[in-house]
Amino acid sequence: MQQAAGEVATAPTDALQPFQAAATTAAVGGAGGPQREVFGFALLSSLADPTIGYPSWNFSLLSTVAVFGLHVNSGDGHFAVDSGWNTWNSSQMSDLLTKAHNSGVKVVVTIILQDFSAGTPQMCAGLANRSTTVSDTVAQVLAKHVDGVNIDYEGLNTTCPNQQTARSMMTDLVRQMRAQLGTGSSSYLSVDTYSSSAGDPAGFFDVPGIAANADSLFVMAYDSDWSNYNKAPLSCATYCLNPVSPLRGYYYNDTRAAAEYLAVVPGGKVILGLPYYSRGACVGSLGPNQPPVSGSSTWTQSYRANVTMATDPTNTGYALHRDANDGATAWSTWTSTNTTCKPMEMYWDDVTSLAQKYDLVNRDGLRGVGLWNLNLGGGAPELWATLSTYFSCPVTLTGPTTSPTSTEFNVGIDPGGCSVSSFDVQQFDSTLNQGWYGLPQLGGSARTLVAEGYPGYTYQFRVRPHATSGVIGAWATATVTVAAGATSPHPFKGLYTLDGYGGAHSADSPPLTDSAYWPGWNIAKTGKALPTTPQSGFVLDGYGGLHSYGAPGLSETTGPAGHRWGWDIARDFAFLPNGTGGYVLDGYGGLHPFAVNGATAPPPTVGNPYWGWDIARRVVIFADGSGGYVLDGWGGLHPFGINGPAPVTAASLAGGGYWPGWDIAHDIVLVPGNANHSGYTLDGYGGVHPFHPTSDNSTMPAAVQSSRWNWDIARSLWLLPGSASAGYTMDGYGGVHPFGGAPAIVSASYWPGWDIAKVAWGA
Repeated sequence: MQQAAGEVATAPTDALQPFQAAATTAAVGGAGGPQREVFGFALLSSLADPTIGYPSWNFSLLSTVAVFGLHVNSGDGHFAVDSGWNTWNSSQMSDLLTKAHNSGVKVVVTIILQDFSAGTPQMCAGLANRSTTVSDTVAQVLAKHVDGVNIDYEGLNTTCPNQQTARSMMTDLVRQMRAQLGTGSSSYLSVDTYSSSAGDPAGFFDVPGIAANADSLFVMAYDSDWSNYNKAPLSCATYCLNPVSPLRGYYYNDTRAAAEYLAVVPGGKVILGLPYYSRGACVGSLGPNQPPVSGSSTWTQSYRANVTMATDPTNTGYALHRDANDGATAWSTWTSTNTTCKPMEMYWDDVTSLAQKYDLVNRDGLRGVGLWNLNLGGGAPELWATLSTYFSCPVTLTGPTTSPTSTEFNVGIDPGGCSVSSFDVQQFDSTLNQGWYGLPQLGGSARTLVAEGYPGYTYQFRVRPHATSGVIGAWATATVTVAAGATSPHPFKGLYTLDGYGGAHSADSPPLTDSAYWPGWNIAKTGKALPTTPQSGFVLDGYGGLHSYGAPGLSETTGPAGHRWGWDIARDFAFLPNGTGGYVLDGYGGLHPFAVNGATAPPPTVGNPYWGWDIARRVVIFADGSGGYVLDGWGGLHPFGINGPAPVTAASLAGGGYWPGWDIAHDIVLVPGNANHSGYTLDGYGGVHPFHPTSDNSTMPAAVQSSRWNWDIARSLWLLPGSASAGYTMDGYGGVHPFGGAPAIVSASYWPGWDIAKVAWGA
């Protein structure tokens, strides 16, 4: 920081324009910003540079920008009128403030005093004048409408001429600054401290004392190479290259610093400051931890320059390595034609190294990460992407610009530079005021959500990323209204599956609200839609209760008395073709009428079987409402009539399947037309068996090739609307399998190894 402080003080400022005071505007923050503080220093010497200054930064990934800075005159405590002062009072500052505050980012001013000379006379004098400095600083904060102060006082603890220690006066400087800043919108106070300070009870910084009045401590966890070279594991006699900010494995390291700070102050006070620069030198041989060759010195280089070494045409033999002792820091070697010094070696933090240190911040629960400094990184996209992955991961959703004319449409997903492992997806039906529905999770590479909706409905979508770092980003939202005349690309309006707990799950269809849900209780039996209206119907529980799902307005009005039992005996139900009511089937074969929305109750059935034991499995009703079939567990088909005798007899039925003594028949469907009495049954191994009466001039439905298993796992059979031979079988794990030319289902719920799926239904 010393070198940068000098550059700020002496940078050319001839072309500056005056500061333009704007209305008082606080940084508002809000959803979508970093989840931990991202605190970056901004050098006044290149503040507005379009390549490295604030125009190149991604403010959505920043929390705080510390403007570095204003130099304190030790002799009187006032600020030096130098290049930094001139830029502070220029339009560059007002433009930065506007940009930052509009993005919800705080801007604080850094006050600078550094002295490492013998006896630190400048530091002693400056601290003795601290009251003046505090007053001047607060005046500047209020005049510029910035959000607080960062104190960068760097020195050594000594007893000063006023008989006070530098340590005690430094602590009091922070106390006075807090007192004058107060607690308003311009009161954010941070202090830069050494990485070793929390473990040093006699050093320049009294960490607990300072933390009592500071909002945060910016731990300068860099330049550790100067203190580590002569200690294990290197033990070099003279300086040798090593990590500027080692993660672990060296005497002073980031992991140790975090632990020592956490031992004395809350993690919510600690910002781990990391370098965007390298340390390098001309070395005598290719190998780790080389000393500079005799007569040469070390150099520092910005991250922007570091990453160009591999592609610089004047460099040859470039090689990138990873430090063996800390397992994170990069070190590189190459030979340059621009210098007689060969070869070159540098230690630096690439994004792989930074990612591991960002992970330390998250793992240890620190307040955030600090960056020295933003100008050294500029607009490098990989730097911002890594910050996004570990601290924010914002996502942008883009819906169709006009109402889609298809019920299937795309919503774009843009995670920016964040590395994502998966996305959570939810959908809300604004028309029905129902949701949020959990949709299948998307993989991290997904950039499009394929969504489904009903014509004329409005939906909200939200997507939340899970970054590869483990960070879970904020929800991003989009709203889509489907055109009233939209058509479906599927051969159905809606298709759903039911789990045993009552959950209704969409299959390439708009989601629907569960009617009832019994978590942990496998009691739901089946679901059925009203004719031609898949978004409305009932779910049946094992005790005989009918529960409406989806669109409101459907209710049973006859009451459940005729089909409500105190044990698990209800097995199926069917709607009448006109949707005014239907029948609930119990396990003994009884059919119990119900009516909906005030309609007259259906008439009693005639001729249906009754066994007195639990063997009835499914019921269907003919398209003309004249009767239907009950399917027993052995595969037997039993015709019945409604308000009259059955239109067909059991003796006239041909085909189907029958397995006496084996409860293996699980479902039945009717095919449209063909005299309205023919159909298919499903066995537990997946076999689909056509049947028809020989007495009604019908023909045997076509044989179909369906998915087969070698155990009892097939659970449901469903025909496409209007089709006599195409549809789906569903297995107990939720897998939906097409047959007869039906299209494959792209998105459906699946529970591998868990026999919990009950039925597929739709319209």
